[in-house]
Amino acid sequence: MTITGTIESIEYRNTAGHEKKVVTLVPDGRQRAFVEFRGRRMDDLNEYKENDEIHVTVTLEGKISKNSGIQYNNLVAQSVTSC
Repeated sequence: MTITGTIESIEYRNTAGHEKKVVTLVPDGRQRAFVEFRGRRMDDLNEYKENDEIHVTVTLEGKISKNSGIQYNNLVAQSVTSC
């Protein structure tokens, strides 16, 4: 699946040793998509900044928390290009 949008923010997160950057994309001016860039994909973001328009190819990754049983759907980046 591909999402095209404007970068609203890029946030670095490190939770229990799991590093990632979370990009907030605004695809249509109203809604937001939170896309995770993990591992070597984090370096792909170095050339982009807020207000840049990008295409991101993502996969949908579903998880269930071991502790709470809460279900999560994550958009995980596979590639990113400029528009």
